[in-house]
Amino acid sequence: MTYIKNCHQHLDDITGAFEPARSVDNFLTQDEIEHLILLQFQLADKVKYTQTSNNIQPVCNVNKLFEEIPSLTERFYELIGDFSDHHTGNYYITTQLHDAHVDLLTERECLEPWTQSLIPYKSCVIPLMISDNAHAQTAFFNQRHIGYSITFDRVGISEQANSDYELSREYPNLFNIDGTRNYSNRDYERKKNILFPQIPVGNLKGLSIETVLDYTPGSVMLFDACQIHASCVKRSKPNYKWLKSGINIQFYKEV
Repeated sequence: MTYIKNCHQHLDDITGAFEPARSVDNFLTQDEIEHLILLQFQLADKVKYTQTSNNIQPVCNVNKLFEEIPSLTERFYELIGDFSDHHTGNYYITTQLHDAHVDLLTERECLEPWTQSLIPYKSCVIPLMISDNAHAQTAFFNQRHIGYSITFDRVGISEQANSDYELSREYPNLFNIDGTRNYSNRDYERKKNILFPQIPVGNLKGLSIETVLDYTPGSVMLFDACQIHASCVKRSKPNYKWLKSGINIQFYKEV
């Protein structure tokens, strides 16, 4: 069965695992951070650079990361429970805020046989470094998307020319944390002190913020793999002229 068919057949299992995004402090030691920074180059098959987003991605097989550091598997088991041995994700080095999106399997990745027994489960962002005295945050929205990787761009500012992500001009069916369908098409209601300077307000229509987590090296941000998220800025800490690097990893369940 295909990944998308699994998503339809096991919809209740996917939505039943939804929970609020959270941050786990001091997940990594400084030595572990430095090890992971080195691995992004040692394990990379190639390096992809996207001009439009000032984003460098050392392209690695994320499964190799878990083979290189076996203790990561045990520690994530403790945080999120059982998951598949197959992972997707990437390293990134960037100076730019990212749009509202969901990192899942892409349609191209689903040509691989190993994807045919999977459903989405959890994701994580592992911050590795950020410029001195800079502040970065990620906003996690109440809305979830079940399907392929997707970037939400209702107003058409992005071309995503070098991306395998689906580019959504008309937003698909979304879900709330309790598994119910989200039919909201209301204008975005600004949250006090949270700004999205890179996202036109039209792209935020129908979305609302669940929580905002700080980008802190050594911590890990855990959230539903289906959860829409985006970079944001706290008005009280407006310095987002940074360079930051990290890892995002998607965890799946076998069905």
